[in-house]
Amino acid sequence: MADQNPQHQAERMKAPFPAPPPFYKHFTKQNLSELRKIRKEAGLPTDHALTPTQDTQASTLALDLLALPTELRYLIPPSPPASRTHRSFGQARPLSAPPPTLSDPELNIEQLYPSHPNITLNPQTHLISLARSHLTTFLLLIGNLSVDASGGWEAPTRDLEVLVFNMLELINGYRPHQARETLILGMEERVRRVRGEIEGVRVGRERLVGLLGDVEVGGGGGGGGSREEGIGGRGGEEGENERVESEKGVERRKRDQKAAWETLGQLQQI
Repeated sequence: MADQNPQHQAERMKAPFPAPPPFYKHFTKQNLSELRKIRKEAGLPTDHALTPTQDTQASTLALDLLALPTELRYLIPPSPPASRTHRSFGQARPLSAPPPTLSDPELNIEQLYPSHPNITLNPQTHLISLARSHLTTFLLLIGNLSVDASGGWEAPTRDLEVLVFNMLELINGYRPHQARETLILGMEERVRRVRGEIEGVRVGRERLVGLLGDVEVGGGGGGGGSREEGIGGRGGEEGENERVESEKGVERRKRDQKAAWETLGQLQQI
């Protein structure tokens, strides 16, 4: 219902953005629960109560909207329009109508570029030419208005309209090619990124192989035979040296293992 209060109308006129429709206040949890309860009592599905699907549309017919409270009527989604037309600027247009072109009799716009498939794929030259003509025509219009503001503007204005329509037609015809080129650039970028990841894995593998080789060499250098000899009766300074060398070998193996684990962690981050 329209608001008849002049004060409220004046406030809406001063608002920078239009206010939402007043019935948005009815979309509350309490009202939704009440609507589900009514649908359940009527033996209708309670799921997707606000989704306008075919099932909910058929079940909505079983509900008497006029019998529902006012705050619940807005929660019932309307059925999609049965007509296949829409109104634009006061004219009915079919939804399946193709986009308008310069050759449509309604527009009656002269085509200023050749009708050839290659023109659609490479419109740059013609777009530049049309842009220059547009600028020249605009300067002519400004000059005519500076001399006589009451006349001399009809022909340049019509020429500007024809130029703009031709530029839009060329740009719209170029969009499919632009979409394909954008897809190609995206796929090439993805290929470069995947190749970079593969190269990172290869470098990490080489580092890991090198570290494993160092670990193997370090493990073989500190063999247990010399230690057994030291335990078997070699005392004094030789036994002490063997014990120190054995401890150094253990520390070296720990360092190599730590470096290997760090390399594995870096590989997981690639």
